[in-house]
Amino acid sequence: MSGSAAGNSGALRCGHRGCTAAFTEQWGTWPNVVTAVRTIATVVAWAVAVTTGSDGWLLAALLCYWVGDIADGLLARVTHRETRTGAVLDILADRLSVCLVVVTYVGTHPTAAVPAAVFLGQFVVIDAYLTLAFARWSLLSPNYFGLVDATVHRLNWSAPAKATNTGAVLLVWLLTGSTLAATVLATVVLGVKSYSALRLARLPVPQALSGCAVKDVHAAISRGH
Repeated sequence: MSGSAAGNSGALRCGHRGCTAAFTEQWGTWPNVVTAVRTIATVVAWAVAVTTGSDGWLLAALLCYWVGDIADGLLARVTHRETRTGAVLDILADRLSVCLVVVTYVGTHPTAAVPAAVFLGQFVVIDAYLTLAFARWSLLSPNYFGLVDATVHRLNWSAPAKATNTGAVLLVWLLTGSTLAATVLATVVLGVKSYSALRLARLPVPQALSGCAVKDVHAAISRGH
């Protein structure tokens, strides 16, 4: 999630924020530092939880992930330091953090195994496929997927969709302790993700990236005809 102020202006030349025109990919940016710090903090809290058997530390690891995930993305957007590199790092860090917390929790709370399995299946496999697909177009991150397909964006990266995808199942389990409720919700989310993946698979993909996602879409459609 990087790039200079000039790079951001370059992306706006095509009239769409979120396109990659004139952006320079960099690793050493503050948003990426936040991603690294929040991932390390999550792993440290998880390690303490494993050592002590404390659910409190496991919850702390989960909070490090959630708060940090919000912080790095917000910082990137506000400071105009978004890049495809940062987006991919963020996606990978999310999967590592969630897997550590959920798998460890299930180890001491086996009744959560079924909703956890459904949740991890959609988050680590299907949602990862959906989220990484932004790289097929001239997009800085999946947050701008609306330039390619409004429906897929609304179902996966709108504010309500993000909250449901990464937090709803865990919150329902923690607040109610109901295996049935958590499994049903996880299955609903899995269904939405599966539909999104099928819709994504039918989208025409450009042969070359132009720097403008909208131009990419038009070129792919024209080639298909």
